[in-house]
Amino acid sequence: MRFAPLARSHPAGRTDAAAAAHRAVVPLLDVAAAQAWLDDGTRTTYVFVRTADEFAAGSLPSAHHAPGGQLLQAADLQIGVRGSRVLLLDDDGIRAPVVALWLCRLGLEAATVEGGIGAALRIPEAPVRRLPPAVPERTPETLAALRQDGKAPPLVFDLRSSMAYRQRHTRGAAWSIRPRLVADVQAATRGDRQRPVLLLAGEEIVARLTAQDLREAGWHDLSWAPALAAKAAGWPHDASPDSPADAEAIDYLFFVHDRHEGNLDAARRYLAWETGLIAQCAPEELAAFRLPDAAHIDI
Repeated sequence: MRFAPLARSHPAGRTDAAAAAHRAVVPLLDVAAAQAWLDDGTRTTYVFVRTADEFAAGSLPSAHHAPGGQLLQAADLQIGVRGSRVLLLDDDGIRAPVVALWLCRLGLEAATVEGGIGAALRIPEAPVRRLPPAVPERTPETLAALRQDGKAPPLVFDLRSSMAYRQRHTRGAAWSIRPRLVADVQAATRGDRQRPVLLLAGEEIVARLTAQDLREAGWHDLSWAPALAAKAAGWPHDASPDSPADAEAIDYLFFVHDRHEGNLDAARRYLAWETGLIAQCAPEELAAFRLPDAAHIDI
C-alpha cells in the first residue's frame, strides 16, 4: 500500500506545530522507536490516522481514524486501555503534533512519528478478544412459536437505549440496562431462577455481557434476539413517551440534549455540570494532567 508524502504547502504551520510540541516535550519518534512501541507486548499502543480522507486513501492495517476534536473530547470512547500509548499520524506534520500535545497534557503518553502516514510501520495483529459465552439466539420463526406453544412465555427485557424503548418496544417487555438488570430480573421473577428470560438487544455482544451477569447470579434459561426480530415475528409493539421515567433513564442526560432545543434551564444545568467536573476529581486524577503555566500556553 502506498501513502502520500508529507504535504509541503504549509511549511510555517509545520514549523510552529513542531516547535509547540517540542516545548511540551511531545516525542517525535523515528520509525524504529515507534515500531518498538508497537512491538512491546507489555503495553497497548493505539495508532490514529488523522482524517477520514487520509484513512480511506490508505492506512496501516489495525490503525483507526479519529478526528482531533473528537479524540480529545471523547478520549474514553477511542482509547479503552488505561496507561496505553498513542501514536498520531497525519500527512502534513501539523495536525498530529497539536493533538498529541493536548493528549500529553491530558496525561496520556502520546507521540508523533517521522514521516507521518508514510512511515513504514507494522502494527501487530490484535489478540483475539475473549468474549463471554454465546447466548442462544431466537429467530423470528422461533419467536412466533413462543406465542403459540401454550407455555408460559419468557420474561422479556429490552436492553436498548431508554429513548429507543420510549419510541417503540415489544409489548410486555421491560426496559433495563446492564448495571441494574440482575436486580430487575430478581424482582420480576421473585427469585425464581428457573424462569426463562429473553433479552432483546441491538447487538449480540450486549446480550452476551448481560447474560453472563445473569448466569453468575444463578439464571441459566437465557436467550436473546435482535429487537427487530420480535417485530418480524409479529409481536405487538407499543410506544411509551414517559416510560422509563426521566429519573430511571440513567443512560441519557436530558439537559445535555435539551440545551440544543432552546431550553435555558437545561443550558444552565449543563454549564453547572461542566464547570463542576474538576471539583468531582480525586487528587490522583488531577495529578495526571500536565498543564503548563498559563503564561506559557501557546496552543
